Amino acid sequence: MKHTAFLLLLALAAYACQNNPEPKTTDVTQTNAPGQAGTTQDTNQLKEAAAKSGMEIAKTDIVGLSKSVIDGSNVSMRSGATVKSEKIGIFEDKESVEVLKYENVQNEGEAILSKSIMVKGSGGAVNLPKGKAVIVEDFKSETNTYRVTYEDPKKGKLEAEIDASAVQTITYATWFNVKRKNGETGWVLGKFLKVN
Repeated sequence: MKHTAFLLLLALAAYACQNNPEPKTTDVTQTNAPGQAGTTQDTNQLKEAAAKSGMEIAKTDIVGLSKSVIDGSNVSMRSGATVKSEKIGIFEDKESVEVLKYENVQNEGEAILSKSIMVKGSGGAVNLPKGKAVIVEDFKSETNTYRVTYEDPKKGKLEAEIDASAVQTITYATWFNVKRKNGETGWVLGKFLKVN
C-alpha cells in the first residue's frame, strides 16, 4: 500500500512538472479606435456616439486626439510628469495640442496655488499667481497651514506659510504628454487640459 501511494505521488509530481505554471497568454492586436490617431473622425462625433450608447469617454480614449486644448494662461510645459521636472515651455490659453499618452502619478508634496501668494527667501521675494506649482514641505494641522517652497531661477529657494485654502494638493494627479502644432512635446497637468 505504501509503495502504491508513493508511485501515485511520484506520477502526480511528474505530471505537474510537465505543465507550465505560467498563465496562458494570447497575442492581442491593437487597432485604431474611432477618434484615435490615424482616423479623421471628429472628437465631437466620438463624444456624441459615446453619449448615445450610455458610455463615458475615458482618459485612454483621448490619446491621439488632436482636438484637445490647454485650459489656462501661462500653463507650464514640463519635461516630465511632475512639477519638479524642468519647465521647457509655456502654453497659450486655448492652444490646440494632441494627446500622446497619460500617466496617473503619485508625486508627494506637489500642489497648485488656488490664490496668489508671496514667497520669500534670502534672495528676495516673489509674488506667485494663482495656478503656479509649489512644493509642500510641511503641514501644521493645529493652524491648518502649509509651508510651501518655490524655486525661482534668479532668487533661489523661496518659501511661505499659507492657509490650506490657498493651495490644492496634486499628490494623485493625471499628467498628459502632448504634442504642439510645431512638433514640440512635453507634459501638462490634467487639470489644465480640456477635450473639445
